[in-house]
Amino acid sequence: MTDLYDKIIKYVYEIRMIEIDEYFYGMNRKEIDVEKAYEVISNVPDCESNAVLNVWKGRLADPQLQFYVSSRVEKNESRAIAFYRKAVDLDIERMVEADDQHAQACLGEVYEFGRGVDKNKSTAVKWYRKAAEQGYAMAQNKLGLMFHFGRGVDQNYKTAVEWFRKAAEQGHAIAQYSLGSLYRNGRVVGQDYTTAVEYYRKAAEQGYANAQFVLGSVYNDGEGVDANYSTAVEWYRKAAEQGNAIAQYNLALMYEYGYGVDQNDSIAVVWYRKAAEQGHAGSQNNLNWMYVKGKGVDQNYSTAVEWFRKAAQKGNAYAQHNLGRLKNKRNGLKNFFSR
Repeated sequence: MTDLYDKIIKYVYEIRMIEIDEYFYGMNRKEIDVEKAYEVISNVPDCESNAVLNVWKGRLADPQLQFYVSSRVEKNESRAIAFYRKAVDLDIERMVEADDQHAQACLGEVYEFGRGVDKNKSTAVKWYRKAAEQGYAMAQNKLGLMFHFGRGVDQNYKTAVEWFRKAAEQGHAIAQYSLGSLYRNGRVVGQDYTTAVEYYRKAAEQGYANAQFVLGSVYNDGEGVDANYSTAVEWYRKAAEQGNAIAQYNLALMYEYGYGVDQNDSIAVVWYRKAAEQGHAGSQNNLNWMYVKGKGVDQNYSTAVEWFRKAAQKGNAYAQHNLGRLKNKRNGLKNFFSR
């Protein structure tokens, strides 16, 4: 009876881990949905005593890992470390040695970022490789990234491409995005905008915000597709609604200048503000300009100064220029702002 119970628990665990990957990475044609992934994690039997699931909880709470964002889990350094340490205390290495690919990939990430253990990227590569060689797409993508950036291993773009491709073929959205970027930039693989767009589209359609933003840029610039501002706006909007600051900035520009949408300064201000509040310097500078000119918002020089000071602190050259002129100008603000 005990053996049967253990088999049932193991079966449920494997099914749930597949679901978690599907919702986090867009596997098996599922659209990325971190909230659903969180629900799955919370409903796994004995989740409190499962080392792998404690790593997942740590990821969600970890301020360093911005991809794992749930509205129901606050980013908190100490809370994240507590989950990682609990995973170590629950003997995740025992699961690793038993060839649990999920545990191997999780332990790789723990070592890569030094979360609950001393950081060791070479050890991270070791565990990513073990999981990747079992066909685990999340680990294959991670291993591709380690080779791409030379983390814990000699940089090797060719090997990175091989691992990205293995993960992408399983529907891993981030790996698809990485391959798209390699084809777009012509690194290792020959530059091929058409193939780049194919990979970006796959990732974008699975809800990966970075791919949605880049696909918007591709349509904006006509790289591998006919330039189409309306389609660019559609993809920018999808990424912007997920909180992608650069997409929010680009969407604001489209509204400010009327590219692909009816010109609307008020809507432009809304998107500039969303990006500015995330610290995007270009949006902070443009938002101050909207306040200077009274475009889409009541004219307010004091508020303008606040925003271009923030942008200047971020290194935005236009804002620094304006701030410098402000310090040397005595005759008011109205006529000397530049963008």
